[in-house]
Amino acid sequence: MIRTKISKALALAFGASLVFTIASSARANCPGDFKPAAGEPLEMLVLGDSIMWGQGLKPEEKFTWRIKCWLQEKTNREVRQQVFAHSGALLSADPAAAPRFKSNDGEVNLPYPSINEELDHALAFYGPGNAKVNLILLDGCINDVDVSNLLNVTTDPNWLRERINTSCKVGMRDLLKRVTDSFPNARVIVPSYYRIVSDSTADNAFIRLLAKSLNNESAEARRMTDKEVRERLIKLSELWYRVSSADIREAVETINSELAARSLQPRVSFVEIDYWPEHSFSADNTLLWNFVFGSTKLSGLRKFIVILSFGTTAYKPNDEVRESRIRSCNETFKAPKGVKETPAEKSSRKDHLLVCRYASLGHPNEMGALIYTEAIKGHLQWMIDKSGWRREIKTEPLP
Repeated sequence: MIRTKISKALALAFGASLVFTIASSARANCPGDFKPAAGEPLEMLVLGDSIMWGQGLKPEEKFTWRIKCWLQEKTNREVRQQVFAHSGALLSADPAAAPRFKSNDGEVNLPYPSINEELDHALAFYGPGNAKVNLILLDGCINDVDVSNLLNVTTDPNWLRERINTSCKVGMRDLLKRVTDSFPNARVIVPSYYRIVSDSTADNAFIRLLAKSLNNESAEARRMTDKEVRERLIKLSELWYRVSSADIREAVETINSELAARSLQPRVSFVEIDYWPEHSFSADNTLLWNFVFGSTKLSGLRKFIVILSFGTTAYKPNDEVRESRIRSCNETFKAPKGVKETPAEKSSRKDHLLVCRYASLGHPNEMGALIYTEAIKGHLQWMIDKSGWRREIKTEPLP
């Protein structure tokens, strides 16, 4: 029973993320003594899921913060960043479904608000000033596909392809239509996702145990050899990466074509993130958060101890904000006072708590965030002059 709960939690944790009821501004200061030129600042909006939020990263390590600081340096303008992205965000959600849990901590993975609702909140935040927004960083669709489907060896590839098409092509297209209509002057950047598992993922006793644990509820999966489980997970992850990238790119191209047909300038850019198989989960050169002992370079005795303690506080993700996240998780998913939970509600709450603690797994680590930063900077570089974002700082003549 314990292992079943852990398996569910870990499967969900790979794609988990949060919800904000209000916008969050960057809390870290950019390095250096920056003095902007006179005039209005650049307005930057961040919408999306845990990747865009920067799960497991300190504020100054997030790629959105690095982009903000880089833009200030290149344009000589203050960049005001508003972040509505959060862990676990779906593209769309059932409007009749009331969220049971709420948190203002972006590390706490909750399903609401959806990314479309994030957009609603952003419009309310900017009000009549929505035309002043210059740049939007946006992602979404992995939570609609559901990462647990990518880690389930019994998932049918054809079914998965259709689900990706529905979410990453149709769903993203509809979202981009709303975004470009709502913010008529904003450039929009949409990055790709990446492989979670690949043939470079470590093939050792711990990873084999983890893969089995993620699939121990299926009789079909239990009959598979370790090699068969590994090969199936690699194929599903490769399918996810290739189809989602193609679908998001197509959604971007469709919106740009629609803008051009209305004699408007295409304003949406798809950015391919260069994560290779060797950068996947638990690979030697991984760019993703792993477990504290995820390298598995342990003695036989220590490996055995780790396996015995699997799922307990003795085995943690290796991100740098896990302790503060765990405190927020405990607060968010604590037992309600004065309300008697049903057994199902109690079980669900505890599952959410476990997922929350492991939420960073499979998300870009600090080096991974740098790869996102450089890829996005490459697309923004040409926009700076073309969009008129740069300002020259006037210097007073010497007496």
